[in-house]
Amino acid sequence: MVRRVGRIRVLERNTVDRIAAGEVVERPASVVKELVENSLDAGAGTIEVRLEDGGKRSTSVRDDGCGMPPDDLQLAVQSHSTSKISDIDDLQSLQTYGFRGEALSSISSVAKVTIRSREHGRTEGFEVLVEDGVAVKSSAVGCPEGTEVTVERLFRSVPARMKQLRSSSVEMSHCREVVTDFVLCRPAISLRLFSGGDLVLAHAADEGMDGALTIAFGHKVAADMLNGHAEGEGVRVEAYLARLEHTRSSPSDIRLFVNHRPVRSRRMVSAVVKAFGSRIMKDRYPIGVLKVLVDGSAVDVNVHPTKREVRFDDEPLVTDTVERCVAAAVEGPDLSFRYDLTRFSETFESKIPTAMIGDSGSAQSRLPGTGGDDDGDSEGPHGIRPLAQIMDTYILAESGDNLLLIDQHAASERVVYERVLAAVDGGDEISQELLTPLVLTLTPTESKTLGENLDMLSKAGFRIEPFGGDAYSVRSVPTVLGLAQGERSLRDILADLADMSAPKRMGQEFIWRVACHTSIRAGENLSYSQMRQLVSDLMGTESPYTCEHGRPTMIVLSPVDLEKLFKRRV
Repeated sequence: MVRRVGRIRVLERNTVDRIAAGEVVERPASVVKELVENSLDAGAGTIEVRLEDGGKRSTSVRDDGCGMPPDDLQLAVQSHSTSKISDIDDLQSLQTYGFRGEALSSISSVAKVTIRSREHGRTEGFEVLVEDGVAVKSSAVGCPEGTEVTVERLFRSVPARMKQLRSSSVEMSHCREVVTDFVLCRPAISLRLFSGGDLVLAHAADEGMDGALTIAFGHKVAADMLNGHAEGEGVRVEAYLARLEHTRSSPSDIRLFVNHRPVRSRRMVSAVVKAFGSRIMKDRYPIGVLKVLVDGSAVDVNVHPTKREVRFDDEPLVTDTVERCVAAAVEGPDLSFRYDLTRFSETFESKIPTAMIGDSGSAQSRLPGTGGDDDGDSEGPHGIRPLAQIMDTYILAESGDNLLLIDQHAASERVVYERVLAAVDGGDEISQELLTPLVLTLTPTESKTLGENLDMLSKAGFRIEPFGGDAYSVRSVPTVLGLAQGERSLRDILADLADMSAPKRMGQEFIWRVACHTSIRAGENLSYSQMRQLVSDLMGTESPYTCEHGRPTMIVLSPVDLEKLFKRRV
């Protein structure tokens, strides 16, 4: 049976406005975004946002911008009225946030909107009251220079949309995120956010970017951020990135801005993560701010109604510049992990267990100069002097006034990873020939995997030849391995390769596995000379502060850290 549809008709103006409002206004945070953008376009130096009930009952944005004359104020609430463009060509070189002339019209179609504005130099202002898209009142009024827009009872005429709003606290958090984005992209503007009369967020223009970063990420993360710059053809990128000990399980705290506009971009996030490389753990994401400045004619910000997505004319150029910017930020500085351990000492009980006292001699016996195989008084070539091995896993060392804890396995992984990477890329020799070849009998699965990956294993330092049947002769192993380690490591690598897809066997995943299985293990006892050599090799790598998985290789305890631990400093 054919279902008969209704006749085509032109929708009423009010219905059209409400549909348009659904694209622009999703929640109170959308109102805050549109109104603050208007304030910035008006040249405001100070903006104040006040919310009641998370913005559901009332949202007010006041600024000290240029203000509007009465005629413009009445036009501003009409659909597609704007001062920012005059024809279609202006869309190719936008310098403002708003340009469609739909914000105030869309908001007023689903709420009660009161606008007060006074131009600089005028003795009085003007007020317009709009309800359900219709201006019901306009009159002269006394008010400060600038503009104040108050939005009340959002979605009161659209009950279905009102039901979708969350609790006041959730809506408030969304509004705060919007204001925080503006603080980050326009740190030279003073911004304050109030909720129910209480000051929630305050940023003064003279606090600059440092103050903005503290508001966004907190003092602990923002205190020592890494800064990078890079330029391409018509593209300039600036990055502010948290140190490696501060990461997230999602990319939500990578704040992206294009021409001072907050945006979302998977490709730019991927470029950031790629630039970090093995310095950050798998499935972890850095924290920070990335600002991209590009000619307005080379980017389309009109892709999405909320302008959160952009399209570049030359996206590879932008992502390449982003990668170079982030690389510049993370390649130079000391990236050793730093932790606040003041709470650590509080976990100890006042009474030391007798078992600990009984074992105290075992740690002492490994201190250099107490029967070890080398004199431990001299510093290594990088100013780091190993002191002892702890739990056959960590190396205790000192560098200047700092105390270092080095994870021997993570450190060895970084060393081996860069050596194997160099061998794969440039053919460097990283193997040692065995005086007596090691003959192994492999399982059918191991033999098959070996045959498929013989070339890659050779680049990793293994030289293996058939020895008849399922037997193979191992003539060379990676330099870092001994004879016993060679057999175990080779079998472990073959087991991993059997489970890996073909593309991964040819990429970094393979190098990661080789580095992991051919490195010094936790639980291996090291002599003083081995510890010193490992530390020297580690500090000679390009990224000595993390292993190839992004785990820290060392933790630094400064004199201040130790004083806090022992309550010498509070």
